Amino acid sequence: MAAINRITQRWDLWITLLLGAYFIGRLFYFAFTVGPGVPPDEMTHIGIARLYAETLFGIEDSDASLRYGLVTHQPYLYYFLMGKAAALLGSADYTTLRVLNIGLALVFLIVAYRLSLLVLKSRLMRVLFFVMLTNTLMFSFLSASVNYDNLTNLLALCAIYFLVRYLCPLFGHLDSARPADLLLFLISTMLGLLTKGTFLMLAPIFAAVWLLSRRRMLLMDMQQLVQGIRSGKGYIRSLTIVALLCVVANLSLYGVNLVRYGHIVPGCAQVLTHEKCMENRIYARNWVVSQYRLGKLSYMEAWRATELIRHPGDIAHARRLLNNARQYKMAKPENLNMLDYMHLVWDQAMKPSIFGIQAHRSMLRSPNGLWAYGLTCFAALLLMVRTIRFDGSDNLWLGMTAVVFGYYLFLVGYYNYTGYLQHHALLLGVQGRYLFHVLVPAYLLMAEFLLRPFLNGGG
Repeated sequence: MAAINRITQRWDLWITLLLGAYFIGRLFYFAFTVGPGVPPDEMTHIGIARLYAETLFGIEDSDASLRYGLVTHQPYLYYFLMGKAAALLGSADYTTLRVLNIGLALVFLIVAYRLSLLVLKSRLMRVLFFVMLTNTLMFSFLSASVNYDNLTNLLALCAIYFLVRYLCPLFGHLDSARPADLLLFLISTMLGLLTKGTFLMLAPIFAAVWLLSRRRMLLMDMQQLVQGIRSGKGYIRSLTIVALLCVVANLSLYGVNLVRYGHIVPGCAQVLTHEKCMENRIYARNWVVSQYRLGKLSYMEAWRATELIRHPGDIAHARRLLNNARQYKMAKPENLNMLDYMHLVWDQAMKPSIFGIQAHRSMLRSPNGLWAYGLTCFAALLLMVRTIRFDGSDNLWLGMTAVVFGYYLFLVGYYNYTGYLQHHALLLGVQGRYLFHVLVPAYLLMAEFLLRPFLNGGG
């Protein structure tokens, strides 16, 4: 009887475990049934990982790498880890690499659950959070593929988790901030910067939340950190060494890029010759379209030049972009303002590709199949506006809101909108999976505020 009581008291844990098992099972199904190259840019990620598997440390731009674009002076951590793991296992085939990515997804789930224990007081909220997380179709599909977003998403989540742990004293969870959590937050952020360039948009938001939250205690925090190092605690000293190595690695990548090329992340043509860069399908596609847009090629010349592109899908995409550019030249339509653009992008691209599958073969949801998701998101936003408190008790949720909406503004309102103004293609480069860096804090916010009005802190 006592055993039954213990099980019923932890009903939320058992549901969470079942959801986790279902999620991982679906990932294995995708990994072993989806053909190679169907997930987004998978063949490029596999190819670069294989190059790393063949070397001891780094790789150089060579005839073998040109098809993948510029492989030097770019974030490299994912490819390095995948390549070394594949070398140790003695296999770099796509199924082995996919299984390694499922391992990243499993760690992601564990960290997400631990974060939910920290911030969600209700068991029902935690179950709702895990239901949403494990039933986001594109997230499942991506997690079962070879893609550097998987490591980026994990490191972004780790940074949020350790930042929340560090800020817990402000929320009444712990007595004092722990230097180890600060170091782990900094390490996760810097490793994220070594994994994907989009982390350059996320890191400033993390830093702003940290500095604003601890603005009155920064000196004390630094003193505690120095004391922890001087006290001889091996754990703190080891983390400090790792943090310093991460700083050196970031400076050797981004600092060298800035000094040598004048850009934090240089373009291919800044490092290699144009002829070599044309071996890459994305560069070739963008170059052909840009030459027409700048008036250096006629429409028919640009159309014929698309035959230089190797990938059939990118030939079709380049020709669609050419048609967009031609229509813009002829009609000269008025550009959308940023708010209208962000709204259209969310409705037409983000929602369909988050709750459907967007890849080289896509299965996007129709508008009729998205109304429930849109209604849920709108209800969460409305309830958050109505119930969030500004007396200091909801600083945690205000910080989460800053991370989610700050990143969305950076990504869509700045990066994608700038591309739209340049290329006049509404949905160029817009994919819902780029929001997965902040998927967990977004779902935590939804779980909290969808149920807060109906729960009084109970389980």
